[in-house]
Amino acid sequence: MIKFQEIIKEEIDRFDSEFKNTLSTKALLLHKITKHISKNSGKKIRPICTIIASGLVNSVTEKTYRSAILIELIHTATLVHDDIVDDAQIRRGQFATNTIWKNKIAVLTGDYFLAKGLELSVLKKDYDTLGLISNVVQKMVEGELVQIEKTKKLNLTELEYFKIIELKTGVLFECAFELGGVAADANTEDLNKLRSLGLILGILFQIKDDILDYTNISFSGKQPLNDIKEGKINFPLLSSLKKMNIIERSRVFRILRKKTNTQSEYIYIKELVVKYKGIEEAELIIQQKYNDALNIISSFKDGKYKKSISSLVRFLIDRKK
Repeated sequence: MIKFQEIIKEEIDRFDSEFKNTLSTKALLLHKITKHISKNSGKKIRPICTIIASGLVNSVTEKTYRSAILIELIHTATLVHDDIVDDAQIRRGQFATNTIWKNKIAVLTGDYFLAKGLELSVLKKDYDTLGLISNVVQKMVEGELVQIEKTKKLNLTELEYFKIIELKTGVLFECAFELGGVAADANTEDLNKLRSLGLILGILFQIKDDILDYTNISFSGKQPLNDIKEGKINFPLLSSLKKMNIIERSRVFRILRKKTNTQSEYIYIKELVVKYKGIEEAELIIQQKYNDALNIISSFKDGKYKKSISSLVRFLIDRKK
């Protein structure tokens, strides 16, 4: 366990148990798929954020665990669907669901996770939770569609980049914290702080992902230079494009528009990102977001949940995958 997990181990153990029970099914194929996904379920960062949020403002409740389960179900569904959209073969170092069972079954699996989350909220009459989640899913789909459009046109601005990552990644973190606050009957001021903290962590998380596309390749859970191979402009590349001369920029755009490229072409883009210090620019943004997060965290009461979120934020910056 990582430090932020160890601090709230008791809560995580209970979450794991209840999440496993939620996914229990007599359908053999679904059982195989959920077992495959659960085998490498990641760090559970988003449901942990929900648990921490409740603890920061009041106490962890039954509704906190239901909300944490819902967030993890929605997140898992989006990962399954993202792998189909991106035609990704690997997820967290193992074959993606769509690689083993093909797209049709993978789509239905993602739908199953979504339906499970909705069912859980309806059964417990958590209608406020349903409203928040519905809004988030809508925004995430919007972000995905905007990114697809911008990938085709290659005309992404910095303002548009931050809007996309806010929609694709930030809003789910924001919702994870807000659900935790709602489950613990947080007041309006605390809810606003939790939402802001979640959005900051989501943006920080995504920019770190962008950096990992170029660095620590042997540790990363995704394929090296994957964004470039998919024709996507991430932050280090976006920052570097502004400094490139017209010949360099034109060649980069040609490479991004091609369906297949040579490894040397991918390396060419990486070398330009290094040359124009795109990674360093991204790290500056991360440091700014880190400071913003610490300012919000400092306003909450001392205790294990404050220690856990402080450790989690540090982990998000230092992680290798």
